[in-house]
Amino acid sequence: MATKDQFNTQAEALQKGDSRSAERIFDHFSGPIYAFFMARIRHKETAQDLTQEVFLKVIKSIEQFDRKSGDFTAWIWQIARNSAIDYFRHKKPSYLADLPDEGTNISEERVKSDESAKVREIMDIVESFSPEEQELFQQHFVADISYTELARITGKTESALRVAIHRLRKKLIPYLND
Repeated sequence: MATKDQFNTQAEALQKGDSRSAERIFDHFSGPIYAFFMARIRHKETAQDLTQEVFLKVIKSIEQFDRKSGDFTAWIWQIARNSAIDYFRHKKPSYLADLPDEGTNISEERVKSDESAKVREIMDIVESFSPEEQELFQQHFVADISYTELARITGKTESALRVAIHRLRKKLIPYLND
């Protein structure tokens, strides 16, 4: 697993024009950031577009990153968070499900449909959470951000985050056992 210092070093290399460091940053963060957007927007193409926009913003504003002021992981997640806020501020989300690919096996599609229905049900429950709880859910469960990274991003202690996430789990358990 990559460390905080490795990404700070990658960011500094990107500031000096090293394109390989941009690839490493993208490879590490693109999946979790895409998952973060999918959880919030639930539209594949929009989540892909927003993920791409985050990396364009990172490249355009990499000179603003200052290792002395904070770490790169928190910095990139702040860009992702702000991008989501901007999206909802300017556009209404599209909740249209993607159509299945041609040639998809019907029984495979039914399993995917059942799983999708369960995911939609859980996400509907998550929407009843406070905005702070929703963001914590998405960052920890969907984007798989560690407690240490969450502490840096949110400014809360790891123990406070563990308690908050435990409470979120307790709210969801009745719906997961169906």
